[in-house]
Amino acid sequence: MNSASENIRDVEPGPVVERFLDDYREGDIQDAGPVTVTADEIIEFARRYDPLPMHLSASGGRETIHDSLIASGVLTIALKQRLIMSIERNTAIIGAVRIDNQQFLKPVRPGDELSMHQVCTGTRHSKSRPDRGLLFWAFVLVNQKGETVFSSDDTVMVRRKPAD
Repeated sequence: MNSASENIRDVEPGPVVERFLDDYREGDIQDAGPVTVTADEIIEFARRYDPLPMHLSASGGRETIHDSLIASGVLTIALKQRLIMSIERNTAIIGAVRIDNQQFLKPVRPGDELSMHQVCTGTRHSKSRPDRGLLFWAFVLVNQKGETVFSSDDTVMVRRKPAD
């Protein structure tokens, strides 16, 4: 293994859990990371999903205001999901409802180490389906310098505890 790959940090999938809406509280905090973003990962993703020159090569990036290869915003969102899944893989989640206020605040560059901080901003029981409800999260991704590179407010539908 070469020294460059020895410095690559990654996360493993978290445990599979069944955590119901009723198990979350406003103010709950979850942190994950870091994960290293590599040039190969940026380029491979861009070739398939977002082939802009600034995502495909260092020279393509130098021709932009970013002056280097940078990650696609879509890859940044995928890395956020990877970090979420390193905390826990919750089988009580029905699915994402919406992602609001996505902000790409700084470019993500090769070698950046991203960490995630999420705060539960509330829950709400469904009025029409008593077996589920909504869970609200505020997310921030920061790089190794402590700079916020991305933030969003996410709404997730989650099952409620079954009645005994």
